[in-house]
Amino acid sequence: MTKPGKWFDSVAIAFFVVAGSWFLLRLAYLPIWISSPAGLALLLAFRFFLRARYGVSAPLWIVLTLLAAIEVDAIGNYFGWYNRRFELVQYDEIAHCLVSALVIPAIVWLLKARFDVKAYKLPVGWIAFFAFTTVFTLAGFYEVIELWDDKYMHPEPGMRIHGAYDTANDLQWDLLGMGIGAIASYFAMRRRADSGVNTV
Repeated sequence: MTKPGKWFDSVAIAFFVVAGSWFLLRLAYLPIWISSPAGLALLLAFRFFLRARYGVSAPLWIVLTLLAAIEVDAIGNYFGWYNRRFELVQYDEIAHCLVSALVIPAIVWLLKARFDVKAYKLPVGWIAFFAFTTVFTLAGFYEVIELWDDKYMHPEPGMRIHGAYDTANDLQWDLLGMGIGAIASYFAMRRRADSGVNTV
């Protein structure tokens, strides 16, 4: 039986982009007993796709860190921490920082795996840098999703975007988390490379 061609990959990737975007759009409103299994199912499906189509088997820690990023948001919604005012740092700011830090290692691994498949030898510092810029782009896209949700899904604006500086402040905390995640990923990859362990 002939394997599907590149069109299948394009359709599958488009599906994951649309499904992931819709999941992020609804995440703030889903109870934790729905968001957690739904997020896990989406991650496992993408993991299976990578292995079936590209022969790349993502380690379990990739799935767990991305699931942990989902849980940061789900737990905040469950306990109502997004609506509670804390003295120094708000939970929304902590969430943006933590989620970005948790997502970065997965993107570093994915880029490293892709470069290895193509036999590109790129220094780990550049891989971490490209992961940083990729996740910052994704963070910007998430802010656009928040705008759509706030502007078109609610009768009055202000449900998701609280004030003129909300988006910029979110990106500021995203930036901090990305820096922490990228630096940690860089040193982890360097350590494994120096010890002769395959970083993928």
